[in-house]
Amino acid sequence: MSAIIVKTIMFLFLLVELGPLSIDGQATPYIHNHLEGNLDLTVHCKSKDDDLGPHVLHPNQSYHFTFSPRIFFGATLFFCTFRWKGSCHWFNIYDQYRDQDVCENICHWIIKKAGPCQNTGSNHTCYPWKPDKCV
Repeated sequence: MSAIIVKTIMFLFLLVELGPLSIDGQATPYIHNHLEGNLDLTVHCKSKDDDLGPHVLHPNQSYHFTFSPRIFFGATLFFCTFRWKGSCHWFNIYDQYRDQDVCENICHWIIKKAGPCQNTGSNHTCYPWKPDKCV
């Protein structure tokens, strides 16, 4: 292949990869405890590379974290376990393939007993908990 073709392919690859990212390259999921029954919620989020540790949210409290999504070689995924009295569930709180175009820099998640709901201002999308048991 000629050098110009290789450079063109690399340029197009970078455009495709960098296009959906925000200018500052940061993503911030906010997790809001809206459990019915005035319950505390323990949230523990992890990615393949990071363990953010457990955080206790009292009713109507929030927790957030900020990170830089991957630009090359795969996508960023953060999953969280959600524990409250007598229950434990988990969900992918940030899935770059699902969220990068929907949330832009900030994702708001409302946590209820029935499952997490993503609130993007104009849209409110609720999801079921993942079917596997918590670990």
